[in-house]
Amino acid sequence: MASKGKISVKIEEDIRISIHRQIDLFLQDETQVEFDFPVHLTNQHRAYIHEYVRNKRLKSRSHGKGTNRYLTIYKTSLSDITHGDAVLDLTPESNDILNEIQKECSMFCKPGTSSTKGHSIRLHSINVTSFPPSVPPFPTSSGEILAARKSLPIAQFHEIILKCIQHNQVIIISGNTGSGKTTQVPQFILEEAAQQNLPCRIICTQPRRISAVTVSERVCVERNEQLGDTVGYQIRLESRVKSTTNALFCTNGVLLRCLMGKHSSKFLKNVTHIIIDEVHERDQYSDFLLIALKDKLSQNAHLKIILMSATIESDTFSKYFNNCPVIEIPGRLFPIETFFLEDILLNVDTSNHNVKDIRKKMMKSFEAQAVERTKPITVNMDDETILLMNDILEVCWIENNPDDFRNFFMLIEEENISIDFQHTETKMTALMIAAAKGYIAIVQKLLEMGADPSIQEKHNYNAFDWACFVHGNSTCSDILKQAINKSGLSVPRTMPLTPHSTKQILDAYHTSVGDDRIDHNLIIDVILHICRKHPEGGILVFLPGFEDIQEQYGLLNSKVSNIHCIRMFMLHSKMQTADQHSVFKPVPSGVRKIILSTNIAETSITMDDVVYVIDSGKVKQKYYDSLTSTSSLAATWISQACATQRAGRAGRTRPGTCFRLYSRMRHSEMDQYTLPEIMRVPLTEICLQTALIIKDESIQEFLNKAITAPSTTSIKQSIKYLQKVGALDDEESVTDLGYTLAELPVDARLGKMLLYGILLKCYEPVLLVVCILSINDLFVIPPFPGDKERAKKVRQDLAENSYSDCYCLLRAYQRWLDARSVQKRKELCNRLFLNHGKLTMVSELRNKLHAHLCSIGVVKSYGPGSVKDLNEFANNWSLVKGILLVGLYPNVSYLEKYSKTMKTRFEKKIFIHPSSVVGGKASKKQKTTDNALCLPSEWITFEEKCKSGRGSMIRCNTVISPITIAIFAGPLSLDDTECITKSDAMEQDHCRIAVDDWINLMAKESVAKSVLHTRRMVHGLFLKFIENPRIHQSDSNERKLLDALGKVLAIEDHTIDDR
Repeated sequence: MASKGKISVKIEEDIRISIHRQIDLFLQDETQVEFDFPVHLTNQHRAYIHEYVRNKRLKSRSHGKGTNRYLTIYKTSLSDITHGDAVLDLTPESNDILNEIQKECSMFCKPGTSSTKGHSIRLHSINVTSFPPSVPPFPTSSGEILAARKSLPIAQFHEIILKCIQHNQVIIISGNTGSGKTTQVPQFILEEAAQQNLPCRIICTQPRRISAVTVSERVCVERNEQLGDTVGYQIRLESRVKSTTNALFCTNGVLLRCLMGKHSSKFLKNVTHIIIDEVHERDQYSDFLLIALKDKLSQNAHLKIILMSATIESDTFSKYFNNCPVIEIPGRLFPIETFFLEDILLNVDTSNHNVKDIRKKMMKSFEAQAVERTKPITVNMDDETILLMNDILEVCWIENNPDDFRNFFMLIEEENISIDFQHTETKMTALMIAAAKGYIAIVQKLLEMGADPSIQEKHNYNAFDWACFVHGNSTCSDILKQAINKSGLSVPRTMPLTPHSTKQILDAYHTSVGDDRIDHNLIIDVILHICRKHPEGGILVFLPGFEDIQEQYGLLNSKVSNIHCIRMFMLHSKMQTADQHSVFKPVPSGVRKIILSTNIAETSITMDDVVYVIDSGKVKQKYYDSLTSTSSLAATWISQACATQRAGRAGRTRPGTCFRLYSRMRHSEMDQYTLPEIMRVPLTEICLQTALIIKDESIQEFLNKAITAPSTTSIKQSIKYLQKVGALDDEESVTDLGYTLAELPVDARLGKMLLYGILLKCYEPVLLVVCILSINDLFVIPPFPGDKERAKKVRQDLAENSYSDCYCLLRAYQRWLDARSVQKRKELCNRLFLNHGKLTMVSELRNKLHAHLCSIGVVKSYGPGSVKDLNEFANNWSLVKGILLVGLYPNVSYLEKYSKTMKTRFEKKIFIHPSSVVGGKASKKQKTTDNALCLPSEWITFEEKCKSGRGSMIRCNTVISPITIAIFAGPLSLDDTECITKSDAMEQDHCRIAVDDWINLMAKESVAKSVLHTRRMVHGLFLKFIENPRIHQSDSNERKLLDALGKVLAIEDHTIDDR
């Protein structure tokens, strides 16, 4: 039986590629709802499609009979999924508290979310741009630094770049990693400004914070200056700048915030150059920046825009900016020999039995042809001459003396014998023996006499193979390679590669290995091949994700470590920083370095000792379905541009080799470039930023101006989400909440959560949850399979029967914080499978975000609004859960116990992720869909919904009570006349509360009115708060409301726990 998400049916690769291409086109066409495949497909082909489309959320059905049978695929209907009414009931004690508070506190009810079009946005800009630019000083670089700078490929383009900038408003500089463009172009501009005595201020953006910091540090080193003087950086919540700073490195997001502020015109007036680096990565912020900057060019004639990218899509960017000039900078890349899957299967000893069998058949055929080819070499030779030639070749092999070849040359000339005479038993030629011995002069002489370098001995090795096998990359191998190339042949393989043999061997391989998984055994075969044939050089293996890295690591440990002297390293973004840095350290002589990495090693980092690359051809990317609000993290084929980048890792310091575990056909069918991020991620933040920038156009119209415009559906769904949370009004204008969220350097939903945390006086736990969710999972994946159960138990123990992953993460952070020394914290992390690096990041982000809230006046230093005041109800976990729901909504799931099915608004069936303490807690009693039946409540709020195989799973879950749903889910305002309905089918004193267009609760009419009144008071208070969070002060009535609300939520939580 196939494992989840894997396809058991195996078909030919060319048919599979064609099927995938057609399904992708079908999915991309928003107008097409069904597609018919042609009748000529076989039963096996149709079986494959049926299985494949289930992983794509499509339906399929076959029609007809015999030769007229065909298959149709359909898109799943996205109509709302209904569920039976959930029950909302209150204990008498809770009911009394709500009734009492209703009498005392009714002043907070407010009818709706106000639109504040024309509101002055208070976003903080880059500090330094408040001042006019100054003339930069001359650098005081050392001679050694100057020499190093001059050695970079970009140095010879110094004058060309400056002249091009002078005569054009926008230019593109394209060059591979290592060309020097990132550090040198800003310095060229600074030095030119100093020489011309001209004021200058450069903003240089990087896609990652670490790059902005490290590049600024490097430029300061090269200029022999202190960081923060002439050159500085500003990233989220951190900066090193002065009013006189001339070159500032920042992230794309920081620059975007400056363009959104009311002082954006003044900001651009004080900037002379903007450099957008790594623009080819096409992250959502860089694509958005290009739209915004293009709009600003006409009003800022003084402004110069420099786009810098790898040698990818330069023409696309040039056309976007009216065919602006492109300067191509050559890189320092050595020759790279590339082998595709068919080459590997023919040349590498593989453990795949299907491939072994087909190779045996192909070998027999090839050997028969080889015998025919060698016959003319010994024709017309008597037995005595043949024996004499055999003896001479044997002496040449055994004696290790190049003078022994004199007899061979003499006999060749006197007896008119072929220069390519092959030893009767071994089929060795003189050229092969000379190549194996490393006799350069003999090899050259034999080639001059017409020796054929492509002839093979009985083990199918030629002279070039022997040279490589004995001496590695040597002068002999280079001479033979040149001779082969000169003859018009490719470097010979074990067997000739023809279209027929290629199809034979690929079909044999693909019948046993589907392309939906990584062939870890083949990777081991290639590593062993490299270790046997090539004496030195590190091996870099590109794998899709950490799970694949772990599996490969385990296999290598069991199969290779006892045979070869190797040292293995793993490289992944989830690893701790210290572990990542260890990969750069050199290994002892005679030890082979093997690095198992994700695409983090593609462009971000360079390892000088890597000579061989094994490319799986896969990458894990997150794709977002805007219709179902579902994200999927799937291993997909990389683009051709990424394949080139990966191969380039092998040629940094010397000639290298790249082994691609996919065929030439697959490579030709890959996308030319990676799909831009703006096409595959949620656009919530981008849409809010757009609403803040635009004046006389809609969000849709503005985003349609992108180089690659996102889909209309994705934009509309993001706008609907912002309207649901109250950041935009019905006319797409920014509300008070929207402006306040824009001031916070976190995602909009986390920002809303944080504001409620401040208002409801649960500041510290909510601040920490916001920071933890910003950083992502604090746990590491256990490195060994035996540790998985231990890691699961650690999470359950930390969760303390809370039925909440957020609570578990909070407790993990608090345990880490309580361990005062770094050593104790690291020991704790090893015991609890925690990521020390990420916990440190949470701590730093918490301090920076707190400092930011203080700086904008939302949190005060003392008195009302101080940390002490804002944590009055911080220990009430029930109230904190309501605040979590405010931010995570509409991420809510509901369990229908009569159907034993958990569902969301768009999924009829959904599962709890195995890593969740909620699922783990439940699974002690039940499995699969039943695993939630023993939970205390039917409602779960979750951080993310992700696709896994054929289904979807919810991650980072918290079980919540029905009253928490009733008060904290849904829009900021609800009208009683619209949300409360009654029908004859209901009990006389009951009614239905429609929290939104999906969540329905059935309650007694008195309970419904009491709960909805409390809800209006809470959200009315919030609407009053966000009108100006800086001056809000709570009074006695507000405190009574919060105290009552916390008590009721705690009582109801305790009640459902006891059921």
